[in-house]
Amino acid sequence: MPHDKNQFQQLPFSKLFKRLDASESAATNTATVVTPSRRLARALKDSFNQYQTDQQKEVWHTADILPFTSFLERTYLEALYSSLEIPLLLTSTQAHLLWQEIIRSSEVGKGLLNITQTARLAYEAWQLLHAWQLSSEIKNAFPDKDCSVFLAWADSYKAFLAKNHQMDPACLADIIADLYDKTPIKKPGFLYCYGFEILTPQQITFLHRLQASGCEVISVQSPAISQGRSSEAACKPSRLGCVDRFEEIFRAALWARSRLEAHPTASIAVVVPALVKNRNAVRRIFGEVMQPDVHAALPQVQSSQQHRPFNISLGLPLSAYPLVDTALSVLELITQGLTYNHAGDLLRSPFLGGGESEMIQRALLVMRMRPNTPPFVTLAQLVTLVHQFNREGNHNNESREIRSPVLANNLSALLSCCQHDFPRHSHHAVYAQHFSHVLQIIGFPGERTLDSTEYQTLKKWHEVVADFAALDCVIATTHFADAVSRLKYMAASTLFQPETPRVPIQVLDVKEAAGMVFDHLWVMGLSDEQWPIQPRPNPFLPYGVQKNARIPMGSITEAFKHSRQLTDGWLSSANEVVLSYPRFGDGPDAQEIMPSPMIRAIPDGAFDLPQFKKHSDLIVEAACLERIMDNHVTPVTEQAVTGGVAVIKDYAACPFLAWARHRMKVKDKEEPHTGLNAAERGKLMHRALCLIWRQLKTKDALDTMPRVEVEEILTSAVDQAISEIKGSRSFALSERFAAIEHRRLKHLMLAWFDEEKKRDNFSVIATEESHTIQIGELKLQGRLDRLDRLQNGQLLIIDYKTRKFKIETMLGERPDEPQLPLYLVMIESIALNAAGIAFASIKKGQMGFSAILSEPNILPGERAFNQTKSCTHFQTWKELVATWKQDLTQLASGFLSGDSSVLPKHYPLTCQYCEMQSFCRIHERLRYVTEDQDIEND
Repeated sequence: MPHDKNQFQQLPFSKLFKRLDASESAATNTATVVTPSRRLARALKDSFNQYQTDQQKEVWHTADILPFTSFLERTYLEALYSSLEIPLLLTSTQAHLLWQEIIRSSEVGKGLLNITQTARLAYEAWQLLHAWQLSSEIKNAFPDKDCSVFLAWADSYKAFLAKNHQMDPACLADIIADLYDKTPIKKPGFLYCYGFEILTPQQITFLHRLQASGCEVISVQSPAISQGRSSEAACKPSRLGCVDRFEEIFRAALWARSRLEAHPTASIAVVVPALVKNRNAVRRIFGEVMQPDVHAALPQVQSSQQHRPFNISLGLPLSAYPLVDTALSVLELITQGLTYNHAGDLLRSPFLGGGESEMIQRALLVMRMRPNTPPFVTLAQLVTLVHQFNREGNHNNESREIRSPVLANNLSALLSCCQHDFPRHSHHAVYAQHFSHVLQIIGFPGERTLDSTEYQTLKKWHEVVADFAALDCVIATTHFADAVSRLKYMAASTLFQPETPRVPIQVLDVKEAAGMVFDHLWVMGLSDEQWPIQPRPNPFLPYGVQKNARIPMGSITEAFKHSRQLTDGWLSSANEVVLSYPRFGDGPDAQEIMPSPMIRAIPDGAFDLPQFKKHSDLIVEAACLERIMDNHVTPVTEQAVTGGVAVIKDYAACPFLAWARHRMKVKDKEEPHTGLNAAERGKLMHRALCLIWRQLKTKDALDTMPRVEVEEILTSAVDQAISEIKGSRSFALSERFAAIEHRRLKHLMLAWFDEEKKRDNFSVIATEESHTIQIGELKLQGRLDRLDRLQNGQLLIIDYKTRKFKIETMLGERPDEPQLPLYLVMIESIALNAAGIAFASIKKGQMGFSAILSEPNILPGERAFNQTKSCTHFQTWKELVATWKQDLTQLASGFLSGDSSVLPKHYPLTCQYCEMQSFCRIHERLRYVTEDQDIEND
């Protein structure tokens, strides 16, 4: 077997630490232990230290234990610093970037959609080519088109390395082996290989040449389970089927906690084959089980933070950490801009200068800017908006809480730097300096002291930036946008996990668990869909070559053998082994899943796991619960309430809604939008009509004025209305969009004037006139859209609408649209001489009036109130007005009394677009009512 590790001298694991001790005593015979992974090296080093402690030693030499790749890199650096003429070793990031550039510059690369992913696969093929020594096999295998293209890229890659006196990490083992043959480079006396399930042909060749140069290579066997453990327990693994993956994770967490409480010094591991997919679920469920006290989940100061008793081995992409995300967001903002939601998160970040001292002000500022901001903002637009609202805060006492001078100054300095000091095409090292300077201007990483995790993340970020600066070795210069994209890709490709104190429970990926031993082991997700591992042959290498080389993931046969090898390793790596699988997949239509054929022979185990109660459950059990229906809050003490007539409208819809909006000041955040939304178009129409009628004043003027003059008045009014709305939404109306809106609004006004001309003579005596409305003890501020005086001297109240409204919405004890009745009955100067109220629907295809009138023919096509079906029960106009006054006064009194009942007028229609559902919990309330009814029926 070309990659059989048994061809080297074998050493039982029980003798390894004694050998290391002997090597420490002999200064001339140094020993090094290499492992396939960093985690296994760390675990072995911890075991060695524990061994020395058990030997009653107080001091000892640190064992030289490190991953195989780190051993090669250390040897390379020693050779480099000893003045040997050897090529410069590229990092994996530099090599990947070089592959990208070679592919991009090729003819085939010009037609590719995703060069980054292609380069990743090509570089993986290059690594397999060297690790499994496939060069001669590929040349004799009649490569297909994909393989031929790859070989052409590989030739270009090798030519570039040779020209620049550089070498690739995939070739490092071969280079080091040559150095051992040709130069007196330092080497250990003994090299122990521990934990290698598979040695590649390249590793085998390297170890043979190392052994030929005078170093004794020894393969360390896995520790015997029988040593210090119950062999009887190790021989009886258990199989467990769970309903789905969430129950499987939950039961594994219960199992781990129970084993930890029974034996606090035990080593416990949970292996999750699909850990990338399940990481968040594992973290959440294990956290709930291990720390059921809700207090532990709350934000805490650094000194009182408690570390969880479990650790998830698989790190997150560096870009997923908030500190790094803030840095990348700043760079993206200066490059092309951000969505406003992303920009809002950035402004509230604690990792910007002033993030702690201005935390509340910035949160309010972000909310206040939302309605006036486009969905996507650039740095210049953001600076303009922040300064605009800061100026309002300086001059308006009500807006002082949003002033953020540190943020405004830092953003202005950032914009100035980007406009004057930033190169658009330069070296990576130059850009790395500029990136650091930009982050320094914005106050990164904030004003507060970083905790341990944040400090380690910042240190790792600096390492990535340093690696980015070193990309000049393969590409001399680049554009600014490409540099930012490249740095983002590097951060996203770098898996990072902060160091934490040792914990007894390890959640591991399959690769991380290989070669490790535990007291208790649970392996989950072993369904026939998940296990054995699906093969993943590289598309740039011939399948037959990968199969003949016996690459573990290169064919179905080898993937099955590798999975079997891993499964057998689990069964012999702990006293207690539990193998579980989900019976059903995710989703409501999930089908039943069978266990993996590799574990079907293992008998089902009976598990009586304890049920650990949550902190909230303990509180509920200890309390005597009593349900109280309290629908009243403190009555309103001040007569004047902000919110205008919307107070009555909201109270009529639902008392809770009125209380939440107008007393608690709860409101939903408005989503940024492009152009103008319906409400803004309505305001634009209202303002244009106000300006027009202030010039026309009477219908007679409209009838007699030449059309050209009418259009001039329209043009002037529309221009002024658009100009005014630009003041608050400066980025919403571009010149082209403003021209389109101008044309739309002008055509709409002309169509509406055709409807106005159908009326009898009238004069407009008020437009957008503010009034104080007294409703019982409640005072509100209202604004009339328009008040007309008819030929007979009576008044008509008109409210503009952008859609058709029925008159029924103004009637009833809880009217949907109470504003016009309010104006009619509560403004004394109008109430005594009012002829009616009317909605003016100004929408293409729906032009016209919907009115409740005291007499017929006041408006074209509109009848008197007592001739309509909705008002037939009213005998006189005075009776209708009196009923309105009574109903509206009752609504005002209910609001003043503190009534906050969750009582929507028409459920679920009233609640359909209400933003208070999560606050009032209407659906939970209805569920309780249904449950009570069911109990009564029973």
